[in-house]
Amino acid sequence: MKRLVASALMLVSAVAAYSQGQINFNTRVTSSPVGTVNAPIYGPQLTAPFDHLNGQAATNGGSINYTGPLLAGTGFTAALYGGPANSGTLDLLSTATFRTAVTLLGYITPPATPLVMVPTVPAGGFASFEVRAWDNRGGTVTTWAAVLNDPSIARGQSGVFSPSLQAGPLPLGGTPPGGTPVTPPNLAGLTSFNIAPVPEPGVIALGVLGLGALLLRRRK
Repeated sequence: MKRLVASALMLVSAVAAYSQGQINFNTRVTSSPVGTVNAPIYGPQLTAPFDHLNGQAATNGGSINYTGPLLAGTGFTAALYGGPANSGTLDLLSTATFRTAVTLLGYITPPATPLVMVPTVPAGGFASFEVRAWDNRGGTVTTWAAVLNDPSIARGQSGVFSPSLQAGPLPLGGTPPGGTPVTPPNLAGLTSFNIAPVPEPGVIALGVLGLGALLLRRRK
């Protein structure tokens, strides 16, 4: 009897896991029928280190002029968050660090299992995602909550997006119970962004005072 119960529980768990939606966590896929993505992530702007930019780089067909270095190595963390499309709820799904090859700087090192489960969305369903990145300070900053608690930590966010092609949104991969297998999509719609610290209120106040003094001087 115990064996039957254990077997039944294992079967239920397997079906539940099998029916969860899947997404390919990779920021560089140049050719694929389920969407392409080319979104390197950058460090702080050289002349404006507090600026947070978001959008495709001018060097990659976009309009944003990133001047910061491309992120590289294990000193930076990228995290994939996801949840049901348009729900406003995003949960941590997976983390990764960055490549070090010269031709691949700015791109994440895909995790050992790049097909990431989205527990709250079934296979064939639709989801929204966001990629967040930060300076992990030698591996000591391991959560987004810790990042938000320290304004001096350089961080950035892609903005929320739903993978899609011109023909429409891409469903998550996997095999719905009794359904046809769906190929897990790529992060089509993800664009580049940069990381930067958040200025302290005192720094902002000094900047405002400086701007005011400059305007008064011009009036005189």
